[in-house]
Order: sequence, then C-alpha cells, then structure tokens
Amino acid sequence: MHNRFYIEEKIESYPGKEIVLESISAHVKAFRKKIGDEIRLYDGFGTVYSAKIVKISKKNINIELISSNKYSEDNIKIYLFLPLITSHIMDQLIARVCELGVSNIFPVITERSIKLKSEKEINSKLFKWDKISRGAMIIAGKNFSTAINKPIRLADAFKSAENFNAKLIASPDAGLPLKNYIEGLDLKKDSIIIGIFIGPEGDFSPSELKLSKEYGLTPVRLSNYIMSTFVASIYSVSNLICFAFSDNNYAS
Repeated sequence: MHNRFYIEEKIESYPGKEIVLESISAHVKAFRKKIGDEIRLYDGFGTVYSAKIVKISKKNINIELISSNKYSEDNIKIYLFLPLITSHIMDQLIARVCELGVSNIFPVITERSIKLKSEKEINSKLFKWDKISRGAMIIAGKNFSTAINKPIRLADAFKSAENFNAKLIASPDAGLPLKNYIEGLDLKKDSIIIGIFIGPEGDFSPSELKLSKEYGLTPVRLSNYIMSTFVASIYSVSNLICFAFSDNNYAS
C-alpha cells in the first residue's frame, strides 16, 4: 500500500507535534488515506518523517509526527550529462535514471541536440523535470531526490567535471569497455564523483570529441552495438550502479 509522500513544507520535527500540510493533501485523498493511517514523508534532502494522519480537511491534512530520521548520502555519486532530446523521451529518461539512483543530471546543449527556444521554456522544463525527480524518489523509496540542473553548453559541462574522480564519455569507437574501467577504480574513498557524458542521436561531433580529450575525459565503450541516447543512458547508469554499489561499496 502506498504510504510515501514528498512534502514541500519545511517542518521542525519532534514526536507528538501536530502539523498542517497542504502540499500532500490531494495525494493523500487520492490514495484514500484515513484518519489514523501512518504515512512516511520525504523532504528530498535525506530526512524521512513517520507520521499519523489526525485530520483531513478540504485543503489540508493534519499529521502528528511519530519520529524522523536523517540519512547520509552515498559516498559514491553519479553525475549524468544528457544531451537535450525530444521532450517526451527526455521526460521518460529522466524518470528512469532518477529511479536508478543518479545524484545529479546535467542537460547538455550539443551540436546535434534539441535546442530550447527561450528562458521561459527552460524554466518550464526544469519545473517539470524536478517534479519527475521527486516522483521517482517516492516510487523508488529513495531518501534523496535527484538534482536537475539548468541546461549548459558542452564546453561548460566538460569544465564542470574537471575535478571529478572519474570523467567518462561514451563512445562506440572507444577501445576501453566501461566495465573494465569501473573495475579498476578505487571505490573505497569517503567521497567519489563519477561523471559520464552520453551523446545525442548521431553521437558527438568530431570537434566535440576532440574537445573532450582536451578536458581529460576518458572514452569508454558501452557495448559492441550502437545504442540510442535513451538506451545508452539507462545502460551506462545501470552498470555504474551495479559495480559502484556492489558488495562492500554500497552505502545504505
């Protein structure tokens, strides 16, 4: 039974406190919750509250806090750099990689990517993607939502990854398989950031690949086959999650 909800309100937590919430009122009613039901509330930044519904009104619900837990982030963070692609596919892709556990998503403007026409369109996309991220957090039972950053140009994206522990660019012509690269990483450090760049349909241009070398990115081959941007993103993130968070590397 669904009992997890994202809350927009910032609340002070102590057991027994009664709080009025508006942001989840419609969702609570949609899932036919009743007075006395226990629910879990997520703020997207690692705090999870256990609460009991004590009142349901037209616009709000009243909850009584039972307890709260503040969780630590995983020591390994995956930053995914995605080219802007067709809107409905981009929305689906963001939802899937957020569920998988990506820490940050950077939409990237490349020579062959979709172009956003105005600041208004960009802000509209960011609002929608943030909502998708929060929904994915609840679906997956995660304690942190994935941060969706403002679209940036490829050169700026390369520069932002300069100090990452690993900075990879997917390329079908690369000689080094992604799996082999990951197996050679030291994943026992306190904090590790792995960044991976996925190309648009038709891949990065030759000049963009040349630029990636100037910024020290490592080309990796995902498969022996050509993948769409959607599949390549899911595949690469799945592999990174599998190897980075396997055995003793996983931090709960």
